[in-house]
Amino acid sequence: MSLDPSNSVRNTAWGIGEPAIAGATHVGVVRRVNQDAFFRWDDAQRGEILLVVADGLGGHRGGEVASQMATQMIGPLVAMGDRRPPERLVHAIGEANRMIHEAARKDDTLEGMGTTVVCLLLSRDGPAWVAHVGDSRLYRLRDEAFEPLTEDHSLVATLVREGVLRPEEARTDPRKNQILRALGVRKEVEVDVVPLEPMPGDAYLLCTDGLHGLVDERDIQTLALEPGEPGLAIEKLIEAANRAGGTDNVTCMLARFPESATGPASRQDLLRRLNAARASERPRDPE
Repeated sequence: MSLDPSNSVRNTAWGIGEPAIAGATHVGVVRRVNQDAFFRWDDAQRGEILLVVADGLGGHRGGEVASQMATQMIGPLVAMGDRRPPERLVHAIGEANRMIHEAARKDDTLEGMGTTVVCLLLSRDGPAWVAHVGDSRLYRLRDEAFEPLTEDHSLVATLVREGVLRPEEARTDPRKNQILRALGVRKEVEVDVVPLEPMPGDAYLLCTDGLHGLVDERDIQTLALEPGEPGLAIEKLIEAANRAGGTDNVTCMLARFPESATGPASRQDLLRRLNAARASERPRDPE
């Protein structure tokens, strides 16, 4: 588990307004079974909102079962106990891992099942926290910056970080589906956890590789800025993944914090600026 000092995070989420949240999943164009899952857990007593996205692994029905188990278990487990939020997150994911592993051990039809997971814990009275295992991602949109706040636990991502592969090569590498860390595969699992400091106008996108593995990050950024309710942006993102081939299940959740009247440019302004900048990058036809 990697933890950054929480005293370096000062903002409290509800101090900048409660986020608008939407999520959806789609089986895609090619596959018959949806092994993705997502879940929102609201804890009114603590003033917390937990978002969970999972991508199941394993043949037969195993992947579907593993992702459903993870998304359904983690929320109630995070709500238990008096520990600090990051410790509750790690404990909840660890318990879900143990139960998925045990279920696979007892049922031959579930042998080898596992799931990725990415969680965003938003708090009314403290910082936000992201925890993840596998290659499902969390992105932050802030002003014109769009960046992943998670590092994929996959073979090709490791090779990119080591300089063996270029990022553009990783997208088509035949080993791109080899996950190095997942829930349920072993009795214990290492969870990466980091704090976040939400700012007015921030948006946080959780997604499976059915999105980020098929759609260019610049296009994801543009679509995530879609005006209106976050559900409209989610629809556009899923449509883009399916237009790109839809070879995998695709799941997205989007949390948008209110924009500040005195803060940076609005999302519509940012979208106009991004589109103008990208139009200027296109090569002109020879005269």
